[in-house]
Amino acid sequence: MILHAGSEADSISPRLPKIPLSKKQKKDSVSTYTSKEQVVVTGTRNEVLLKDSPVRVEVIDKKQMVSTAMVNIGDLLREQSGLILTNNVRTGIQMMGLGADYTQILIDGQPMIGRVAGVLDLSRISVGNVERVEIVKGPMSSLYGSEALAGVINIITKKPDPGFSGMVFGQYLDRGPTELRGEMQYGSGSLDLSGFVSMKNARPFTLQQDTLRVPYQGFFDQTMHLKSKWQASNSVQFGADMRYFSSESKGAFIESFFGQIASNEGSVQQEDLQGTGYAIWTHGKARLNAQLHYASYKERYNFDTIQGEAGSVDDLSRGLMRSYLQYDVIWNERNRFTFGMEYTIDDIGGSRYPDNPYFATFSGFAQWEGNPTSWISYALSARYVDNSAYTQDGLQESNILSALAKLSNPKLAVNLKLQDGIRIHTSIGTGFKVPDFRQLYVQFSNRLGGAGYDLIGARRLGLDLQPERSISMDLGVILDEWSTNFLSDDIPLRGFAECRVFHNTLSNLIEFYYTGNNPQTNQAVYSYRNIARASTQGLEMSLRMSHPIPGHESGELGYSFGYQYLDTRDLEVYDAIEKGMAGTIDPLTGRFNTLTMKNYGGLWFRSVHSGTMRVSYEHRNSGISASIRAQFIGRFGDEALDVNGPVHSNRKVPDLDVEYVPAYTILNLGFSKDIELTEISGSLRITLGVNNLMNVMNLRSMPNLLGRQLSLSMQVML
Repeated sequence: MILHAGSEADSISPRLPKIPLSKKQKKDSVSTYTSKEQVVVTGTRNEVLLKDSPVRVEVIDKKQMVSTAMVNIGDLLREQSGLILTNNVRTGIQMMGLGADYTQILIDGQPMIGRVAGVLDLSRISVGNVERVEIVKGPMSSLYGSEALAGVINIITKKPDPGFSGMVFGQYLDRGPTELRGEMQYGSGSLDLSGFVSMKNARPFTLQQDTLRVPYQGFFDQTMHLKSKWQASNSVQFGADMRYFSSESKGAFIESFFGQIASNEGSVQQEDLQGTGYAIWTHGKARLNAQLHYASYKERYNFDTIQGEAGSVDDLSRGLMRSYLQYDVIWNERNRFTFGMEYTIDDIGGSRYPDNPYFATFSGFAQWEGNPTSWISYALSARYVDNSAYTQDGLQESNILSALAKLSNPKLAVNLKLQDGIRIHTSIGTGFKVPDFRQLYVQFSNRLGGAGYDLIGARRLGLDLQPERSISMDLGVILDEWSTNFLSDDIPLRGFAECRVFHNTLSNLIEFYYTGNNPQTNQAVYSYRNIARASTQGLEMSLRMSHPIPGHESGELGYSFGYQYLDTRDLEVYDAIEKGMAGTIDPLTGRFNTLTMKNYGGLWFRSVHSGTMRVSYEHRNSGISASIRAQFIGRFGDEALDVNGPVHSNRKVPDLDVEYVPAYTILNLGFSKDIELTEISGSLRITLGVNNLMNVMNLRSMPNLLGRQLSLSMQVML
């Protein structure tokens, strides 16, 4: 489990503490690892080999991005089993049946901000300088805090190779942005420097389906990311990075909100600035990592309609200052201890938050990683949290339950290596999520054409929202790097297979709900409340295989398949169904129609069945690669389509076929060709792609599904 100093791990930033040798060991007996073995950091906040990580980590590497027309991180994640792209308001990700606001999104380990309706827009993150993406499914609140109740997605950008290198990339995407990006890197034994710039420009367009016409704004985006690292000595390292994103959209567009199609013409500006400075001191068997992180997010809507008291301008500004300390001690070859603390000041303002609320949060966490034998490794972690949004509301420190609630979120993860290539991962842990600014304090009116509603934070209505909590368990079996003969003894078939089951029980789940009409304007008023209990559970399977092509030197075919079965329940409604107390009243007869288990569809916007498929071809000598990828999304309930009203305690559920969005399949194609440019000691990659080949659209329920898109890109690597 623990990487060894003096090995290939020394090239990984930051450098690792030394492992004390036992008296019986010789100095040269410490084993080393080869560069072919994958190292991950997200599961334990420390470097560990993927096969030894006690916390299950999935990795999307650079190879999976080749021969595709992927423009942003959302495109990349939609092709991973168990991850469902959501298009309500913004492009987010659903993991283990939990919504986009339950997953922590990190860039190089730092949290992103700028959620709208709880969603971080993944379409604003370019894949250009991404080296790999690490995904941890299941609550990670013990290490990452409130927003990691469903899991963590860590987007890790490139580390410079030795010497100078660079890249220039251009891409055209039909009904999407034309992108131009470039990067320059320099790496040496003591200094790493890298710079990345991306610019995207998209023209406005209109789509039509039946009688519905949907306009889409044109936009211009730009991203800049600068990174630096200086190894001042064998034990001291300094680093800094800065990321800036800005976007401006203009023209006509619509917003879909619970079936209301709101039309508008105007502009939207976004600005996201993040900066981090860090220092790492390695001394003997320990390491101290100190970080200071600042993030600022601004957003402004210029509407063509007066939006209540806010007028025609709706703006948002948010700032976050985070200080962080982490101390790692490799106690011996079998144990590593991690202690950390962080203090965060998070404030928000703008027309939706006229009183500028803020949170101040102190957290302390601890973790014990151990591998008592060569076939088992584990990680036990816990976190203490003190959030000002709740202490200032009168919680007394003498209240035992309140105090215990702060010392919370333990997690135990175990990796059993039964024999070479066979592993069992299991974990049990708790997660928590403090209500965010939007759920507590938002004050927004929508008066756009076709819509009319007020969104009011729970505290403004005198409602006491409680933090959401979860208990999660999972168990998975992995057959890693297995091989057998395929067709003949001369053709080896290599593969990876996994089967995993998971279960989440949630309490105080926060839901969006209709409270009634505003008596002054007669507009619908929405707010937030806690659901007493809910659960998500399911089965996830994945299979990857590859084999050489007979008669084609350096040619290889690859196959991957993924499937998820998902069962979700509002347990309060579920109990009422069992007791015969859930149902609706027929408006014509006044008769009570009992809801049955057979007709209950679980939580809204969750597909019971989903899956992915990929077939790829690679010929290394000729530089040709190609792929065909498919994503299947089973039908899911859309609350905007509800026709028979609440069935229990003002809760609506999917219980009729007309309340479901039909199942659909997205098919993508990609082809790329690498050409050596000997004159400049570089290479050229040309990529052709077709996204959504079958032109699947549902503009009312999924307006961000744009139909068939053609793409052409060229990349010069130096």
